[in-house]
Amino acid sequence: MLPLVIDQQQVFTFKFWFNDQIQTGMQFQNELFCQIASVDLTLRSQAYQRACKLAQQGLHLVITCTSNECCIWASLREELVKELLANPSYSFF
Repeated sequence: MLPLVIDQQQVFTFKFWFNDQIQTGMQFQNELFCQIASVDLTLRSQAYQRACKLAQQGLHLVITCTSNECCIWASLREELVKELLANPSYSFF
């Protein structure tokens, strides 16, 4: 399943505490997501390609865009997301 790309104004964002850090989350279509990456809008094609590769591994992803950045969000139900949040040294790119 390919990642859904939407305008960030269509989602509700919030902050939550996980692994001794404040994380950014969002709610969209009755699902909770965690921000796993944020990149400059000029890198949106690379972000989409990377998100597609992760989606092929079974992750439920959403990409939101504003006028200057792209954010990649993964469902909080995914075990891999919990591992990514627990390992702050992980680099999305």
